[in-house]
Amino acid sequence: MINNKIGIVCLLLIATAWGCHKEDYTLPVDFGLSFSIIEVPVMNGTLVVDSIRVSLKSIDIQGYRETGDDVFMSRTFDQGENFLIYADAQNETIEFDIPQGVYNPLSFSLVFQPDENENDLIEDINEWYQSLQEEDDDLDDLQEELGSIIEDYLEEVEPCILVKGKFSSTVISAQLILMVNDPLTFKFFSMYKNGEMEVILDKKTENSGDLSFDPSYWFSIITPSMMNEAYIGAIDGVNYIFLSKYVNSRIYQAVFNRMEESTSLTIGE
Repeated sequence: MINNKIGIVCLLLIATAWGCHKEDYTLPVDFGLSFSIIEVPVMNGTLVVDSIRVSLKSIDIQGYRETGDDVFMSRTFDQGENFLIYADAQNETIEFDIPQGVYNPLSFSLVFQPDENENDLIEDINEWYQSLQEEDDDLDDLQEELGSIIEDYLEEVEPCILVKGKFSSTVISAQLILMVNDPLTFKFFSMYKNGEMEVILDKKTENSGDLSFDPSYWFSIITPSMMNEAYIGAIDGVNYIFLSKYVNSRIYQAVFNRMEESTSLTIGE
C-alpha cells in the first residue's frame, strides 16, 4: 500500500513538472527588434549614408524550437509603416511577443510595401530620356528637368527603401538618393551574439535583436568614376545623383543585388 502511494505521488510530481515545463515554452517573451546602419566607410569615404527609410507591409517570423511547437507569426501593418534609420543614432524599436525557447533557426522576413504613385512619374522619366537622346535641351536644362523629377519622387512617393547620403569626389559633390520600389521580401536568419545559429529567448533575460544594413558592402563594387559618370539632377543649384530602376539603372542594379545578402540580424546584442 505504501509503495502504491509513493508511486502515485511520484506520478503526480512528474505530471506537475511536465505541465510546468510545457507551460514555460508557451509563455511569451518581450522581444525588441531595432534597425541600424553598419558604420564602415563607404567607397573609401567618398560616400556618406545619412539615413535609410523602409516601408513595410509586414514582418514575418518563423522559428523552429527544440522543445515546444514551432513558431509562425506575423506583424502586419495594414496601411504600411515607415521606419527611418539614421547612421550613428538610437533608432526605433519594434516590440514583439515571441514564445521563449531554444530556436534553430529563427528567421525574420521584411515584406516591403511599394508605392503605386511611382507609376505617375515614369512617363516623365521617359520624356526626359527622349530629350536626352535627341539632345533637344542643353545640359543645364536636362539636369534641371531631372531635378524636378527627383523632387516629385521625394514629395509624392514612399518607396520600399529610400537611402539618402552625400557623394564627394574630385569631380563632383552631390546628394545621393537611392530608391527601391518593387514588391519584394528580404529574409534573414538570425545569429546569436556568439555567432551561432542557435538562438535562446528566455523570459528571465532581456531579449533583443539588431537588424543591420551594410551600405559599405552594397557599394563595394561601385567606383567613384562610375558615380562621376552618373546622370545628375539639379534642384535649386544642388546636384543630385538619383539611383533607381529607371535612372542610373546600372549602378542601381549592382547595389540592389547586394542588399539582402549583406543585411544581418544579431540576437542578444
